[in-house]
Amino acid sequence: MKKLLTIVIMLFVGVSFSQKKANGKIYIEHPALEIVKKFDKAFVKGDLETIKSLVADNFSWRHGSMRGKAGTLQQLLSRSNYLSKNIVNFEIIHRGSAYPDVFEYKEDNSVDVKTYAWLMGYDKNTGVELNMPRNANFRMTTDGKKIAWMSVLDDRLLWSKAYSAYETKKNGVIYKDHPYVSKVRLLMQAYQEMDFEKARSLYNESTRFYDVMNSGIDEFKSLEEEFSGIGEYMSTYEIVDIRESGFPDALDYEGNGAVVISWWVFTFKNKKSGNVARIMQHLQHSFNEKGDIIREDYYFNPALLPK
Repeated sequence: MKKLLTIVIMLFVGVSFSQKKANGKIYIEHPALEIVKKFDKAFVKGDLETIKSLVADNFSWRHGSMRGKAGTLQQLLSRSNYLSKNIVNFEIIHRGSAYPDVFEYKEDNSVDVKTYAWLMGYDKNTGVELNMPRNANFRMTTDGKKIAWMSVLDDRLLWSKAYSAYETKKNGVIYKDHPYVSKVRLLMQAYQEMDFEKARSLYNESTRFYDVMNSGIDEFKSLEEEFSGIGEYMSTYEIVDIRESGFPDALDYEGNGAVVISWWVFTFKNKKSGNVARIMQHLQHSFNEKGDIIREDYYFNPALLPK
């Protein structure tokens, strides 16, 4: 039985190894890699003559969203020319600890250079930041001296944002008066009356609260945590008055939801000392399609509270 088991294992191992078939080699250093490095450097600098000298006569290129014809050399040159002149601090660099690989394929006698880079810079005309991963594949000509074609995978949504920034585009409507504005005003009235149960009822149970000046990035409080904190403050302070500063705006975006931005002057009184202080506060309330407040962002400096 033991002998039979050994034979079975050996057969299994033999089958496993027989399923592997080499199709070439991978290199970390290779002449083709130097050509690609020169290409990327020339592309960033807008060195069009160098680019033309590094690619084949019938060179073409693609990116992830192209479904029709491949891009032409002239289109690539125009792109390099524009980016080099309009993107500040334009760079294409290695991404973290990643490094390029050169694949020599035996089956079809071809050479590919695969790069794992990061593209960065910002448009001097619009301020849009281009900060994205950029994976590229360069297929070399048969003699290995030039680039036959290339394909690029990067953040197409970010590129679209960069292109759209040149347009004047509406993204909704701003309202001076709106049911959501009324809800925020009623919320402030509840706080002024120090009726915190009523104020709490105007929020959604899953509302998230963000204290811009005193919380870490994306460090939100729950409804329970927020009103627990309010209770602690109210053991020391009293809200004497809340006055609207200017008027709120309801930003009804073309997508889902809306935001009401508002400015208020809070007057607090220290219960023990009797001292009073006025504090300006900015609020942003995000609403879902049902009209529920689902997020509150507030700018509040507790150092200004009366001693």
